[in-house]
Amino acid sequence: MYRLQVSGLVVCMALLGVPSVHAEPGVRTLVLPFRSLGVNDTTLAVARDLLIGDMQSHGMSIVSVDGENLAHGALACDAPECAAALARESNATQVVYGSLSRLSTKVIARLSVLRVGEPAPFYRDQITATTEEDLDAVMRRIAEGIAAGKPNSNQASVESVTQAETTAPARRATRTGFGLRAGFLFPTGNGFGGADRLTNIHGAYRYEFGRTQIESSTLVGLSWGDGNLDWTLLDLTAARLFGTRDIATYVGAGIGVHTITVERRLPFNGSGTGPYGPSTQTETVPTLDLAAGLVALRTYDFNAILEPRFHLVFSNFDEVGGDGANGVMLTFGTSP
Repeated sequence: MYRLQVSGLVVCMALLGVPSVHAEPGVRTLVLPFRSLGVNDTTLAVARDLLIGDMQSHGMSIVSVDGENLAHGALACDAPECAAALARESNATQVVYGSLSRLSTKVIARLSVLRVGEPAPFYRDQITATTEEDLDAVMRRIAEGIAAGKPNSNQASVESVTQAETTAPARRATRTGFGLRAGFLFPTGNGFGGADRLTNIHGAYRYEFGRTQIESSTLVGLSWGDGNLDWTLLDLTAARLFGTRDIATYVGAGIGVHTITVERRLPFNGSGTGPYGPSTQTETVPTLDLAAGLVALRTYDFNAILEPRFHLVFSNFDEVGGDGANGVMLTFGTSP
């Protein structure tokens, strides 16, 4: 029964991704002083001592050496050749070496572990401490990775989350906001049942970064008139901006999904007499838009936009004449 319980625990740990670390018998690890790039000797010594303590807490055997007899600071060993030679002199089976580099207030730890007799390290990792105080969590994370036998910069435990990971990552700024536009859709090719025009109003989220703008509309676009209806379920348009001054033009294209109702009130034979077919047809169809436009007041905290676009619908609406629901849309409005 006990063996079954232990086996079940191991299986559960494997399935849940819980690390089960056991020190390999006969493995003796030498931890060399870290090479310094702008980090003072006290920080180097404390970081090395923290790493040794965390490795020992994972059951790893650490070779005891007199650190005063090893090169320190900028002259410390940071290469596999000298690390392997020092490990052999200390009768260690593997060696930890690397560097701590300062970049403003950040300290970047780059460590490797090499097995004696192997040409390349089996472990390499780089982790950034936001401050020197954060080196405690960084050394604990590195010890966890060495014990597991693989880098785990992205696999923190509850005790080794670094301060940098609690800070939102920097992103390039974009100009974004929600704006409203209104205008008209003029059917082409006798589309929309021969209607003269449809009134349009829609809202769009606009994202501008560099010379590119992206617009998305979800459930907030509607064209209507003469019994016809074009409801935007989703539109996504990308465009290229030309110019960086207060007024700029753009050209782009977009795809979408619309629910469209087309109504034709005349009989199909066009004579005013004879049998009438179905007067309406409703379809949910994909769409393609080709857009060009003008953006004004770009240096202010809102923009004025004038945009013509060709609206192509991938359905003929055969039940009401087969003339489709294509058109040219002209809208204007504002956007942040």
